[in-house]
Amino acid sequence: MKDRGAGSVAKSPEMTPAVRPDESRESPQAVFLGSSGCVRIPAFFCSCVNCQASRDRAGLRRTRAGLAVLGKEVVLIDAGPDIEEQLAREKVERIDRILITHWHFDHIGGIGALGEIASICRWHPIHVYVPSGVAFHFDQELAYMRSRLEIHPIVPGDSLNLPDATWKVVKTEHTEHSIGFLGLYPRRFVYLLDGVVPPAETREAIRNVDLLITEATLDALDASGWKNFSVSQAIDFWQQTGIPECILTHLSCHGWRNKELVPGMSPDERFSLEAAQPGLRFAYDGMRLPLGPRSTAPKSNE
Repeated sequence: MKDRGAGSVAKSPEMTPAVRPDESRESPQAVFLGSSGCVRIPAFFCSCVNCQASRDRAGLRRTRAGLAVLGKEVVLIDAGPDIEEQLAREKVERIDRILITHWHFDHIGGIGALGEIASICRWHPIHVYVPSGVAFHFDQELAYMRSRLEIHPIVPGDSLNLPDATWKVVKTEHTEHSIGFLGLYPRRFVYLLDGVVPPAETREAIRNVDLLITEATLDALDASGWKNFSVSQAIDFWQQTGIPECILTHLSCHGWRNKELVPGMSPDERFSLEAAQPGLRFAYDGMRLPLGPRSTAPKSNE
């Protein structure tokens, strides 16, 4: 197992001081920047009951999935194309590190914007931790901003010794190089997006965590071969792990039947499923999780 912690960068007098919303916070917390899958909710092309409801009720709208951990530093897991809107909503004004799960647009589409902002605001370079097998994309597609980003190729088994906590890198079952992250905070959590049941070594590594954050892309699925969970498949996996709490995110709020996208569960049906499964929650944009000891699961806004 390798340690991949990055040392701090000396401050330069001409750089703008870091602005963080969490400097007085006693313990770190996580916030769901987004909770949809690859398509936002409402989907611009869809007039189903769920998309129509989200047009009428702001609390039902979803942007692409991502997480921010706010502590001594601001650490993002993924930076999708909605990242600027998400950070503005949560009043996050500085990014220190980004952990990338895999190289799909809905997870990395905002990195370019953050690199530009880092230059405009004269931030220190943002540390970006990316699966080693896809790190070449920075040279091929984002080479013009390499001076604004510190790239750290990582592989499953690595440890990231960061100021707030140690993070472990684990393998997910989505793409050849996709990974997840185990955050060793007082409230230990693992973030497994995207993917289905992970390899045995990952299942062993997460046995003693307090919270599983995983995907449930589809409310229902009648096809095989997908590398994404349906809601029922995600719940089955969670129950097999024995982890006390589970939050499902990367939600399309639709199902896939007969090779077509169909309306998914209503908000009331989602709430009823939570009530029937103690410890289960569906993520929503802006949902916050304390990561200190003796914390409780958040309530749904649906």
